[in-house]
Amino acid sequence: MARKALPEEKDPELDMSSMIDVSFLLLIYFIVTSTLDPKEADLGMTMPTSQSDGSTDVEIDQMTINVNSMGHIVVNDEVLDADIESREVPVLLDRLSTYAESARLTDSEPMVIIAADDAAKGQRFVDVLNALAHETVKIQNVTISGFTEE
Repeated sequence: MARKALPEEKDPELDMSSMIDVSFLLLIYFIVTSTLDPKEADLGMTMPTSQSDGSTDVEIDQMTINVNSMGHIVVNDEVLDADIESREVPVLLDRLSTYAESARLTDSEPMVIIAADDAAKGQRFVDVLNALAHETVKIQNVTISGFTEE
């Protein structure tokens, strides 16, 4: 038996034009449906500079001085002058002069609230007033209030 020779096979052909059309359609579809990131908005921040324009936005808060029933002078939950026998209040005087100077540097008026316990001795209250009138402090904006410790 003799073998018959098979006809020579040609390489298969594939039409690339339809593949290119499909790839362009997919590309257009993804471009149209994608969401672009929005541009970042300007935050409008102003950075501080070393130059001063003469105006300052710094405001100094008021200082509250408590005189409790035992005669202790308390500022910001810190006992400053606890010796009730002495009429001198050096720690309070130092704290007040620092506060007054920082308030004057920011062109604001220093303001002090004195809250004295109803059971406190009047002399301790007068000591605080004398410290406010001291020549290094000279704070004139003073509010006086009373309270009772429980």
